[in-house]
Amino acid sequence: MSGRPLVADAGDSDERVADLLRSYRVRAVPVVDGGRLVEVRTLDEVPDAGPARPVAVVMVGGRGERLRPLTDKVPKPLLRIGPSSIVERLITSLAAAGVEDVYLAVNYKADDFDKRLGSGEALGVRLHYMREREPLHTAGALSLLPSQPTGPVIVTNGDIVTTLDFARLLDYHWHHGGAITVAGVEHRTHIPYGVLRSVEHHLLEIDEKPERRDFVSAGIYVLQPEVLRFIPPETRMGMPDLIADVLAEGLPVHVFPILERWFDIGSPEEFEEVLLQFATGDQE
Repeated sequence: MSGRPLVADAGDSDERVADLLRSYRVRAVPVVDGGRLVEVRTLDEVPDAGPARPVAVVMVGGRGERLRPLTDKVPKPLLRIGPSSIVERLITSLAAAGVEDVYLAVNYKADDFDKRLGSGEALGVRLHYMREREPLHTAGALSLLPSQPTGPVIVTNGDIVTTLDFARLLDYHWHHGGAITVAGVEHRTHIPYGVLRSVEHHLLEIDEKPERRDFVSAGIYVLQPEVLRFIPPETRMGMPDLIADVLAEGLPVHVFPILERWFDIGSPEEFEEVLLQFATGDQE
């Protein structure tokens, strides 16, 4: 894969140049105008404007087929859990972390979201709707952002139920200086058999009904805005592909452990279980 040069544009603000330098942990960056080098900016001469305000992109375009018939008439993110829908819970949590602008990537029953959520004022944010003509997957939908953000971009699936403190996630992202931070949750897999541990056909032991623990993707990410240059316009692209491209460029990607409650609702039975857990409306 050919390298993509790290550059700033001649019209970039001091804040954006400072963010670029901090994000990639470099002390200097070339500034170009129409592909022509005009100067080199260094970290020492750029005012430290502090972290730019984050924005969020919430993916709500899926058909929720695993939850049929519940999703035949209502999109999965709009299913209610207590007094609020799944996506309203997410947006409220994002607002509590200082996010003011939230972009919804809509497709299936797109108009239902505008009717239910409107401008977002009641949730403490400004809502913007990005309509996918066809499913673009998580990374591909980011190409629909109307302008380049100046701060970090929180990307989350819109059908996740979690009590995650997004401010803690953002702090982790800033302090570790990654191009991407991937939120993970522990997943336990119980193997109901005796596992044969062997080397070159020689049995060492029988591990009876072991439990395996792995960190799996929680469907929540934080991206530095410069990562968006890896995404082709309106082309299907999943997050694993984007992350692979970023890693291939030698940029750091970190894993953030979610310690709070997190649910990926994959069946009507699991939805009923989540309803019971949040029956009191308490999100703590």
